[in-house]
Amino acid sequence: MDATGKRYLKISITSMAAYTAIVPISMWMLRGHEHRPLGYCIAFLPIIPSIFAMLGFMRMFRGLDELERRIQLEAVAFSFLATCLITLTWAFQQNAGLPRFDVSFVAPLLILLWGLGLAIAKRRYQ
Repeated sequence: MDATGKRYLKISITSMAAYTAIVPISMWMLRGHEHRPLGYCIAFLPIIPSIFAMLGFMRMFRGLDELERRIQLEAVAFSFLATCLITLTWAFQQNAGLPRFDVSFVAPLLILLWGLGLAIAKRRYQ
């Protein structure tokens, strides 16, 4: 792994560790503050490490060579389009009786499908 990848891995692991720690703390702090300005601030806390993870990814992306950028772009495009297809399908199926889709599952779905898209794109360019 090159220096860019190591730096991204460090930022990613640190950000996700902070996210993992902050989520239960913010949920605990949120009790009794729902629908209040302080509650909205508390509910925003887990987003802060997510911003650092996003900035780390963008920094890593800028350091990639042309082929690696193309692979990442294809993976992200696959993730975006597959997520759109899945969520739209689910939305229409809700009319037929499927339970409501919790929007908090969209980000993990995007990340999961990005990983799948990355595996497909890397295999394509071997």
